[in-house]
Amino acid sequence: MIDRKTTLASAALIALMLVAAAWRIYMLNNTTSLPIENEAPLPPLLLFFFPACSALVVGALYWESLGARADDTKIRPWRKWAKSLAIRYCGGMVLLEGVVIVRSLGIDTAFDLSVACRSLGVLLAIMCLLAINQMPKLPWFERRVAPGGDLGPIYGPRHMRTQSKIKVVFMIAVISYSLAAPQPLAWHSTPYILLAAALLVCWSIIWRIQLGRKWKLERRAARG
Repeated sequence: MIDRKTTLASAALIALMLVAAAWRIYMLNNTTSLPIENEAPLPPLLLFFFPACSALVVGALYWESLGARADDTKIRPWRKWAKSLAIRYCGGMVLLEGVVIVRSLGIDTAFDLSVACRSLGVLLAIMCLLAINQMPKLPWFERRVAPGGDLGPIYGPRHMRTQSKIKVVFMIAVISYSLAAPQPLAWHSTPYILLAAALLVCWSIIWRIQLGRKWKLERRAARG
């Protein structure tokens, strides 16, 4: 649900992350490992994790804006919500990637970069948690193209509320794990977290299709 200006601003931040990641990998003497001060080295391709996640979030928001089927009264709150989420998320990812690059360069700083890295990650997760929690308060609208078709005034809001609750629980679990686990273990668990998020998206699509079929059957029964 983002407008053109927000899309361009987010794209600029993503491009900055890509350039920074490519530059740091190019400057490595050993392209198979990314040195991290006082910790085990990480895969250099991890640097592309930050722009990839940002592109995924911004792309999803932009796709929603193309498929919206509602008047401006319903769309306006979603655009305001999506603009705040997109800019803050991309900005947070820029800072997080920057801290990782600085740590890999071994630059001395006045504060502990490992603490700064973890704090930024937790703040970013909390920001996403608050944004997801706000979704059920926004007006429901149908989409032109969506799995299962229309959900109606009952199943649509129900689907959005349930999705929001499950995502909030998922984010709380990720934040708790990030705080409890040692930082190297937290980085190595990233693929599993992404896999869990992908499974969550698949479940949401399957459930949406089921609700769409149920709504169609109820409409047919009401007509007949």
